[in-house]
Amino acid sequence: MSSYPRYQTGPLETIWRWRALHLPADNNPQTRRLAQEWRSRYAEPEQIVQAALMFFREEPFYYTLSPPGGLVENNVDKFLFETRSGFCEHYASSFVFLMRAAGVPARVVTGYQGGESNALSDYFIVRQSDAHAWAEVWLQERGWTRVDPTAAVSPARIERGIQAAVDLNDLPFMARRDNSWRQDLALRWDSFNNLWNEWVLSYGPERQREFLSGLGFGAVDWRGMTTAMVALLGCLSLLAVGWHFLRQRATVDPVIHWYQRFCNKLARRGFVRESFEGPVDFTERVARQRPDIAPQVRRIGHLYAKLRYSRNLPTAESIEALRRGIKQLRI
Repeated sequence: MSSYPRYQTGPLETIWRWRALHLPADNNPQTRRLAQEWRSRYAEPEQIVQAALMFFREEPFYYTLSPPGGLVENNVDKFLFETRSGFCEHYASSFVFLMRAAGVPARVVTGYQGGESNALSDYFIVRQSDAHAWAEVWLQERGWTRVDPTAAVSPARIERGIQAAVDLNDLPFMARRDNSWRQDLALRWDSFNNLWNEWVLSYGPERQREFLSGLGFGAVDWRGMTTAMVALLGCLSLLAVGWHFLRQRATVDPVIHWYQRFCNKLARRGFVRESFEGPVDFTERVARQRPDIAPQVRRIGHLYAKLRYSRNLPTAESIEALRRGIKQLRI
């Protein structure tokens, strides 16, 4: 694998310049005003880029994988000047909006940043939790140039990976590194899967027979060996899934549990919550379509949002109120 960080694609063609400057009309006025202020103040695109990075660095932005949800009008304004909480996609897209509004061609780039070395088998593991988004701006003498606004907000995310920047509970179970035995178990399991891929799935029958014969098995009954290995893998997978399921049941958040029951109840009546809908947005949509249950679903949505996102731990009484409201809801 090779990288060419200084590679240039040549002059920016007219169509690509138009695409890299295009913005929807008449939205996010605050962001546009800020960008225009930079454009009138600074003569060079590099200065505008630095002004944007300074803005992200000095204002109270916060890196989180659980930002305030919901689609809103002027969402870039809301992010830059109100919520100021989000992850790499929020920072990259808002930075690109600022650049385009200031007349600097820019685009969002997605890929992966980070990874983990598995010394057991000498390879790198790149997980979906390592997914990352950053930006590129077009500079006259340098071409497309990488700029990562997330680094201005959360340097730890870039320098030490996602684990250093967020609450470990927000990460997938096998991606957490807060426990040495779990980390060792995860690396061993991944190493086993990698060996299976390399020595079984990626090789033909003849090579596999040679390998197994070299281990002293003599003439290998390929069908029997495959059946035994599949059965063993199946048993191990069932044990792992069962252990994880029992652990999840033991630590499940009752607030999330009852809200999921609520969503399932509505889904059975045709009201399926969209992935981008927060609890209040979802219940408002249901309330508009079902006025007969509007007060109940609104009350449940607001109570769940309060319990889920409050700084204080929910009390037993408030959880019971949520449970009772959901149980009593008749659709």
